[in-house]
Amino acid sequence: MRKESLDFLKELLSAPSPSGFESAGQRIWCRYARKYADEVRTDAYGNAVAVLNPGGDPKIMLDGHADEIGLMVKYIDDKGFIYFQPIGGVDPSVVRTKRVDIHAAKGIVRGVIGAKAHHLQDRTKEAKAPKMHECFIDIGAHDGKEARKKVSVGDPITFAETCEMLDKNIMVARALDDRIGTWAAIEVLRLLSSSKNKLNCAVYASSSCQEEVGLVGATMTVFNVKPDVAIALEVTHATDTPGIDAKQFGEVKMGSGPTISIGREHHPVLVNRLQAVAETKKIKLQTEAFSLNSGTNAMAFHKAEGGIPSALISVPNRYMHTTVEMIDLRDLQTAVNLLGAFCLDIKQGERFKVKI
Repeated sequence: MRKESLDFLKELLSAPSPSGFESAGQRIWCRYARKYADEVRTDAYGNAVAVLNPGGDPKIMLDGHADEIGLMVKYIDDKGFIYFQPIGGVDPSVVRTKRVDIHAAKGIVRGVIGAKAHHLQDRTKEAKAPKMHECFIDIGAHDGKEARKKVSVGDPITFAETCEMLDKNIMVARALDDRIGTWAAIEVLRLLSSSKNKLNCAVYASSSCQEEVGLVGATMTVFNVKPDVAIALEVTHATDTPGIDAKQFGEVKMGSGPTISIGREHHPVLVNRLQAVAETKKIKLQTEAFSLNSGTNAMAFHKAEGGIPSALISVPNRYMHTTVEMIDLRDLQTAVNLLGAFCLDIKQGERFKVKI
């Protein structure tokens, strides 16, 4: 991976962007996009779109979502302990003992999510996973008055973990879901901006907001752009770790290339075309059935504007929605190469339609 592109990815991952509070990351993305796009625009909620070759036809939208899961201050008790609610799909069983950053009006307040030492636990009872409202943040405040001077109800909270490379290919970080999608969208645009091959289509790289709380930003962006094709760039569950049954969740391996999803919102003609490009260019591409456990922005795209042909390209991700999500950067680069090749393969005025 190009050093400048990797540095940009790491910068994106460092930006706190819980759903509804994505502006820090969006500013980084837009600044980078302006180097390569013909136009960069944002909307009222902070969704960002970069456009290349705006007079091209068809309009191809490549979308990742900028937001990450997080927490929000719900209640501060008189002892100074802070209780919180989730932003997105946070598992309460994995939050205890985590360092967190509370993004307060006067700056970041560091805290830890407390946990009772095992010496003090009642070992005669079976251990149970905590409920979210039973977890609390300790900022070292003497009492509630001191805590309320520092933080307020409604302050967003992010986990304090940062990006780390285990070797030259394996990256571990919080928020790989789905900062890598926004990175890939603009990386495709960057490659196309310097390509010597003719680009017939208009490319709209999108960094949308609030996916983790209901595909919200995608609904706004697809209405504003009105693309002819919409491709969601996401992560998918790598099922190659202990305890995951491929018979139930399918076989997806980290390091074996991105995946393409089949069925439901994924347009069969568009899917076939992406598979054909991968085969022609000898690009590794895994196949998986549509997910029964979650949805992506492709679900918002395909129902919009009377039905927009949509597809999903995903990078295998271990330990999703934790602070130690793991990907192979080669899978991510392969996804970029596939989508760049797809855009260059598009014919002037081409449309995708199921033939009856």
